[in-house]
Amino acid sequence: MSRLSRSALLAQLRADIATFEQLLGQDPSAPVPTCPGWDVAELATHLGRTHRWATGALTSTAEPAYPPRPEPGELRGWFEQGAAGLVAELDDRDPEQPCWTFWPPHRVGFWVRRQAQETAVHRWDLQNALGVPARLADDLARDGLGEVVEVMYPRQVSLGRQEPLVSGLLLRAPGEEWALGTDPGAVLAADAESLLLVLWKRRSLDEVLAAGGRLEGDRAVADAVLGARVTP
Repeated sequence: MSRLSRSALLAQLRADIATFEQLLGQDPSAPVPTCPGWDVAELATHLGRTHRWATGALTSTAEPAYPPRPEPGELRGWFEQGAAGLVAELDDRDPEQPCWTFWPPHRVGFWVRRQAQETAVHRWDLQNALGVPARLADDLARDGLGEVVEVMYPRQVSLGRQEPLVSGLLLRAPGEEWALGTDPGAVLAADAESLLLVLWKRRSLDEVLAAGGRLEGDRAVADAVLGARVTP
């Protein structure tokens, strides 16, 4: 369950959508280093389709079909329309209303959290690609770490994409810890943003350590966990 309130998550989602839309037209062909093989247009297409997919899930107890790509030349308007539709549906619905989700709880509130996290990370990708200073708020990053541990990693195991981690990694931000694996063989201490970015493979372990992070225990264990498919 999210540590942030519904109103806080929706405010974050609106702000990140606004930033994404503002930057989208700058250079659609710019490569996105944190999403290898993608340019800005492909990043926007992915996020726009995900917004529409989540919107479809809100109105059904069955998994919706993944939406088609936009027509050539219509990316920006298509993205804005889909993002606005998502926010309107999330804002209008009771977070306890049942709907389809890919992991419990099967409630609208799942998508409030998931889409706030999804959009924040891809907003970060876009800013990073365009050379714009990019940050993830500490409270959002801490919630994102909880989501990886509670939702993303267990789902990867459930789908057979990742074997359960036995020798795992303890992630430590000031005042809080999260464990990946049943028997942590290493501890990575850093700010919550750095920890979330390394789990989503937006930062390497060496980059986190160079920025002031600290690793205790077996480096090979940390490398194995961070190289595993703990996120999609």
